[in-house]
Amino acid sequence: MNIEEVREYCLTKPGATEDMPFGEGYVTLRVGGKIFCCLVLDRGPLAQLKWSPDEFDEIIVKCLWVTQAWHWHKRHMIQFDCSDPTVDDAVASSLIDRAYNYVLSRLPKRIKSEITEPKSRK
Repeated sequence: MNIEEVREYCLTKPGATEDMPFGEGYVTLRVGGKIFCCLVLDRGPLAQLKWSPDEFDEIIVKCLWVTQAWHWHKRHMIQFDCSDPTVDDAVASSLIDRAYNYVLSRLPKRIKSEITEPKSRK
């Protein structure tokens, strides 16, 4: 998955938005206002994903191309290089799904229901 494919995939998630709060070199993707992915353009291309601290060690061992994200909290963000040919697209998609779902699960119930429940017609 190249960095544009990662961005496009993230934006297919319900309620996903993007912005550039850290400048032109970084694109953040959010759900419910919370970051689940940060794309690093000027030091990468890197995809940095929000991660459960309880699963941090497991993913670092399981996927050798995944590392701790260099400038985020040490056990809450992982990253992979989008230009690395050893990165498996299906696994990368799965990691994005897990990051999105992790952040979504931690949102307040009201916000989560606004994102996940279909809008009623009036």
